[in-house]
Amino acid sequence: MTLQASGEIKFSEINTEFGRTSTTANTSLEDLSDGTVATINTVNDSADRPDGSAPHAISEFYSYDHDAAAANASFGTWSDTTIRFIGLSPGDNIANHAVTTNSMTDASGTMSVTNSVTSGTAKGSVRVALGEDSDPGTNSSNTVFDSKMKTLNGEYVFNSITFTGSCVANARFCFLPHSAVTESVMRDITFTNNNTSNTTMTLQTSVTSFGGFCVHEAVPVNCIDYYKHISELEVGDMIMSYNFETNSVEEVEILKIEKPMHSDLVVYRFEDMEDIQYTHGNTSTINRGLSITKDHPIYKEDGTMVCLDPEKAKELYGLDAEEIQKGDRIRFMDSIKVIDKYLLSPDETETYTILTKNNNFFAGGVLVHSEIS
Repeated sequence: MTLQASGEIKFSEINTEFGRTSTTANTSLEDLSDGTVATINTVNDSADRPDGSAPHAISEFYSYDHDAAAANASFGTWSDTTIRFIGLSPGDNIANHAVTTNSMTDASGTMSVTNSVTSGTAKGSVRVALGEDSDPGTNSSNTVFDSKMKTLNGEYVFNSITFTGSCVANARFCFLPHSAVTESVMRDITFTNNNTSNTTMTLQTSVTSFGGFCVHEAVPVNCIDYYKHISELEVGDMIMSYNFETNSVEEVEILKIEKPMHSDLVVYRFEDMEDIQYTHGNTSTINRGLSITKDHPIYKEDGTMVCLDPEKAKELYGLDAEEIQKGDRIRFMDSIKVIDKYLLSPDETETYTILTKNNNFFAGGVLVHSEIS
């Protein structure tokens, strides 16, 4: 029950509220007020509970309810319901993902985060940082995670992060690939706060090993001043291409889109290339390098086409390409970058290619041939 809000309060009533007998001998107001008898229930508003500090007054117990229970937390919708780490390789440094947010009500206390692997075998280390109403920040170390980043290996309570009332939960994930082992893993992420669990987020980690004619669907297409996912584009939309007659980058119309399934893709990695982060719908992706089929040509600085399987490019599509080499200088939309290494990915996945008037387009910043007519 709740003590009255005004008038006379008896020690016997306070004892009863704390679950003691009303006739408990030698009752001390200080012991009742400072938590000695029992921890003060902070679900009560600050005005409706003793403050624990002298001078202790019996009036501080007005409207106090020792058994008050907080309302269960309510989660909104995460700004990103799918988090993806694509194109990483064993031994890579930590990849940090953009912050995702969720507007909560009736939050109380710490948040726990767990993950359940739904496909594949997890080898690398996924970690998460939480913040209330603010971005917890990124991980800054190549070998040791910052203290805010907690490993998802069973339930972990974030003792230093407290959520209260109506607030915005901020979550950042980072991923450290295994030093030698690949993985292709899907996880369900569960957030729990104040007796409520939220399971609307999934996380994908793809790590390919060293080692069809299309671009991996995770590689975004370059538009005039932003990226778009292939699912957001249609015939007639405008994307970026290269005109070899005028030697200039230009915006052109999509004439045709094809989306076949392919396996045995290659991931080209380039010196000084930053990770690409972009969002489409509620999916947020961090993409490293260019994932493409082995026979799909890309362009060198001088306009020469190169790929990992030039014989297949010639046999299937009649394209004359050279075999790509480490150190080749590759044409990007705004620069020239050097091939550092390539990785092979055997998993079957959806890919795409786009036809433009120039028979090429920019994907992930890289100029690639259309390979369709």
